[in-house]
Amino acid sequence: MVPIVLRDYQQQLLAELRAALKAHRRVCAVMPTGAGKGQTIGAIVQGAAGKGRRVLVLAHRAELIDQLTGTVRAWGLEPDVIAPGHQLLGRQVAVGSVQTVVRRLKRLPAPDLIIQDEAHHLVAGNAWGRVINAWPEAHLIGKTATPERLDGKGLGVEAGGYFEALVLGPSAAWLVEQGWLARPKVFSWPGANNSKGQGPELRRRMGEFDLEQAARAFGDRTAIGDAVSHYRRRLHPGTAICFCCTIEHAEQMAAAFRSAGIRAAMVSGGTPAEERKRLIAGLGTGEVEVLSSCMIISEGTDIPSVGGAILMRPTASLSLYLQMVGRALRPAPGKQEAVILDHVGNAHRHGLPTDERDWNLAGRRRREGVSIPIKDCPVCFCSCPSAAQVCPDCGHLFLTDERDELRRGVLQLEGELVEVTGAARHRPKPKQQQPRRTHPAAGCRTFEELLQREQERGYKPGWARHAWAARQRTTARSSTL
Repeated sequence: MVPIVLRDYQQQLLAELRAALKAHRRVCAVMPTGAGKGQTIGAIVQGAAGKGRRVLVLAHRAELIDQLTGTVRAWGLEPDVIAPGHQLLGRQVAVGSVQTVVRRLKRLPAPDLIIQDEAHHLVAGNAWGRVINAWPEAHLIGKTATPERLDGKGLGVEAGGYFEALVLGPSAAWLVEQGWLARPKVFSWPGANNSKGQGPELRRRMGEFDLEQAARAFGDRTAIGDAVSHYRRRLHPGTAICFCCTIEHAEQMAAAFRSAGIRAAMVSGGTPAEERKRLIAGLGTGEVEVLSSCMIISEGTDIPSVGGAILMRPTASLSLYLQMVGRALRPAPGKQEAVILDHVGNAHRHGLPTDERDWNLAGRRRREGVSIPIKDCPVCFCSCPSAAQVCPDCGHLFLTDERDELRRGVLQLEGELVEVTGAARHRPKPKQQQPRRTHPAAGCRTFEELLQREQERGYKPGWARHAWAARQRTTARSSTL
């Protein structure tokens, strides 16, 4: 068996977890999707079992049970599996389906340590809470990428949850900077967010959007940018997961891709387990180019690296949004970036995947409205921060009158997804001076030199002309003063 070597940030997280558990009984650890949560769980199980502790690992879906069982075995331990069709053998380590565990509470030996995968599901009164309350003396470690619930309530004791301390792993921005995650490139449609009267009006049920209504609003693939044409232009021949509102919606999207000659399939909770495994594995081999999903691979499932994600499901949940886009962030040879095609405005509701977030156990107020002020470039229609003076995609210089028009929403492109950019705050390296940024046109004195700069840097055709025109206007204004 090849020994598993943890990354430095994973080892640091384990060290901080051990320190927290010396002072607290219940600790929640946060790691972004794709950061190697499974391997850290395996290391924790091995360490606890080595000290004679009895360990129970909890999850809530068959795919997660299989995945975690394989992880524990990779660390040299053979666990009991507490799930339908499996016999309990009394081993020191068990991986259990929470639905089965809660039915067998009186028959199971008390664990010394409970590790809960996807800890944001832990709420008093539900199946997870009943398991935790059954063994109050056990230590509890929760693992999640998003330590809050849909309504924004925290997971801490004071917020009505279970956890007493929070251990934060590295941010998604830092992992991207270090090459452990692919850099996300997000294309969205600002009008899908209804905070300013644009886009469809969506009802909410229990805090989340009504998915039946959302399927009708976004079910027509031409409603907000054609999903097939955007996939062809931005992602193909890369593979993608298409997240949908309902099973019928997922079937419609898969059929639309197939009719365009793209190898597409659909998975849902009703798809047989072996068929789901085969189709998900097909994303890695290219047998499946687009896999449409309804409520099945947004969290936890171990999937091959894909080129991107297609969001056809709106969500009010920051956690669900980050889980969906996180499926595409796994790096792979030759993969420079992960393309996120957001047809429903989730990026404008919740921000970019690499935005720094102030996680805490207290929770937050429910997020409303647009979280990223953006504007569209009139040349390439890339979405830029509202304060940008230069388009980051084509290099277009925003003039004063252009900026005023963009603020008023004059310059738009109906039905087109445009890139959403933001200033993700990376952790600065200690004692390292940040390089000074210069204007893209700096040093060019003639129109010919601007043309040469356009070609050297790969700017889109027209950048030199816009830069020269802006310079001429500036010169003319200065001469009249």
